[in-house]
Amino acid sequence: MTKQLLSVVALALSAAGSFAASPEAKPVELVLEDQFERRQDLAAYRGEVVVLVYGARRAPVAALQGVAAGKRSPDVVVVPVAAAGSVPGVIKDLIRTQVAKASPEVPVWLDFTGVMEKEFGLRGGQPNVVVFDAGGRLRLKVNGTPDQPTLDKLIQTIQNLRAEAVGLGK
Repeated sequence: MTKQLLSVVALALSAAGSFAASPEAKPVELVLEDQFERRQDLAAYRGEVVVLVYGARRAPVAALQGVAAGKRSPDVVVVPVAAAGSVPGVIKDLIRTQVAKASPEVPVWLDFTGVMEKEFGLRGGQPNVVVFDAGGRLRLKVNGTPDQPTLDKLIQTIQNLRAEAVGLGK
């Protein structure tokens, strides 16, 4: 795990509560739109470990130990999500324009329906982290201010999910 990813995750976390799900859970269906009015589907990232936070998009990670030659290690894709709320179309356009100015290259998923709060218990106004495995299943969520054990658990979960994605472990 790189220092860049750790700093993104550390800055994004502000959570006391956490949740871990088993690998047997059903894949999550999550579709939002970004500031460019493009459809963003969690399913498009199957094969990668996905971390939803308010932050950067992609952090390069070191290759996993024990991965067979020629087989790639899954990346960690960090997706910024903004809780935009249920607003009229003209306000959606205004929000999209403002987000596009602030982030002209990195897609920001915009939650206009409250799905992040309803489905994952995420709360606007505070950082939240949601981690999906390479199969698109919810595996960890963290809300509130992290202590060191919570941060350690997050980092270890991400590494375990990367290993799991290539058949190396848990």
